[in-house]
Amino acid sequence: MLQIEPAIMAIKGCKEMRKSIKSVALFSAIVAGIFMAASAVASDFSQQIDERQKGFLSFADNLKSMKKLEDGSDSDWAQIKSLALKNSETVATLPALFPEGSEIGSRSRSAVWSKWDKFEQNLSTLNTQFTDMASAAEAQDAKALKKAFKDAERSCKNCHRGFRTKR
Repeated sequence: MLQIEPAIMAIKGCKEMRKSIKSVALFSAIVAGIFMAASAVASDFSQQIDERQKGFLSFADNLKSMKKLEDGSDSDWAQIKSLALKNSETVATLPALFPEGSEIGSRSRSAVWSKWDKFEQNLSTLNTQFTDMASAAEAQDAKALKKAFKDAERSCKNCHRGFRTKR
């Protein structure tokens, strides 16, 4: 009888080991699921990140085009106004393209979300500057247009310093 007892203890030990192995496997599966879900959530923002980057690049390109179109004597005022209004429309769409958590995989700093009111105010200011450009173009006022260009460029630089990581 004494020899049977070690065998029973060994069987009980195997059962406990199997329970431990099952627990470790379950824990590993849960952890893997969490990482997969986090990865999926991060990749869910790729469309917003892409759209906002396209928006920023678009109005930077439009600014360059407007500067070329404004030459003082033979400016294409209608095209300048059109591009300025397009920029204003683009800026107005940007806040919706910065959902919480979309910092991962982007060049945006966490300050965008921690200082959201300031970020949103900067976008609003830039929007006003683009509408000022459109108004200056409609009035064919080269001086007001140059001021609006300068103000917009300053706004872009300030926002980049505070809310965008360097390459």
